Amino acid sequence: MINISRMLKVKETARDVEKHHNKGADEVPKHLVRYANSKAPMVIWNITRKCNFSCDMCHLGSALEADSDELTTKEALEFIDHMASMKVPLVSVYGGEPLTRGDFFTLAGHAHKKGLRIILSSNVALITEKTAGEIAESGISYVGIDMDGLAQVGGSMDVIAGLKKALPMMDYLRDAMVGCGVRITIGSFNLSQMPSIIKAVENTGLKRFAICQHIEDGDWKAVKEERREILDFLIDYAMKNPEMEVVTENFYADGIYLLQRVAKREPERAAEMERLLAKQGGCPAGDRIVNVDYWGNVHLCPYWQSRTIGNIREQKLSDIWFDEENDILTMMRDKTNYLKGKCGSCRSKHLCMGCGVRAEETCGDPSGEDPACFIKGKH
Repeated sequence: MINISRMLKVKETARDVEKHHNKGADEVPKHLVRYANSKAPMVIWNITRKCNFSCDMCHLGSALEADSDELTTKEALEFIDHMASMKVPLVSVYGGEPLTRGDFFTLAGHAHKKGLRIILSSNVALITEKTAGEIAESGISYVGIDMDGLAQVGGSMDVIAGLKKALPMMDYLRDAMVGCGVRITIGSFNLSQMPSIIKAVENTGLKRFAICQHIEDGDWKAVKEERREILDFLIDYAMKNPEMEVVTENFYADGIYLLQRVAKREPERAAEMERLLAKQGGCPAGDRIVNVDYWGNVHLCPYWQSRTIGNIREQKLSDIWFDEENDILTMMRDKTNYLKGKCGSCRSKHLCMGCGVRAEETCGDPSGEDPACFIKGKH
């Protein structure tokens, strides 16, 4: 992800990064984990396939029922123990909907006792006052609210209506001293509503939101045009509203686009921003993050389900992650020497690293150029 707001506050963010530079990843604030010198990856863990919604745009293969072969409680607890022994800096728990899993609070509480930092991604429809208290007691300090399920009203995407439906759950979380923010899907179906959607976010009292762009049918020209429009709006908004934290997902070229915008008026500020983007290191798939699904399959990122590099039922995650003979991991950790096409010749490739999953889907080569890159001209 690219945190536009923190990038714009580049001096403050750079000071924070430097302050925590020599600390262990478990000592670094959550918002700086991506800059930490950690050998272990952040883990995105899909703990169940079951979800109380059935969203058209779900990329995780969620279903109304759990899969019969999902990790058992015993297996999940053992995996938590192993992540703790690896000193995993952060675990983001996804589903399906994680709260549909009956042993969720057993697992979350165990992770907390083991010293792991947990972030929960939830559609929050199942959160009651009691559930919010249990979330707080289990050591989870932040809930990312995925709006897709709540926003699919009457067969269409109505984020504003979804935000209103989520208000009581947000209040429960706030009362329990659990932070929260929303993840909003933007596409051709609601792009024109962005100003109204962001105003609705403001009205909830939230101070953080993330934007995920919906990609449909591989129409890359349309995706690129939409991305520029989305980024221009978000950058302008973040500049005028520094109290709000504005984040984008899935496009690390966003950082380059932001850099180009800032460089036109403030070249010195842009130079500092470029150094910060270089420290962040672009797409972290297979380098600083890893995805583990409900069967225990290990993927380079949650969007790259077509490629599996191991299974925690057969090998320890550490053995999979630190396998020096795994060619794809070798490539992902040194992508600047492998990237091809426009990504390979791009002067800013070290800030972005392209997108292996989109490249593999379109040309069969994970080191190929990202078909969704929207940066114009030489960069």
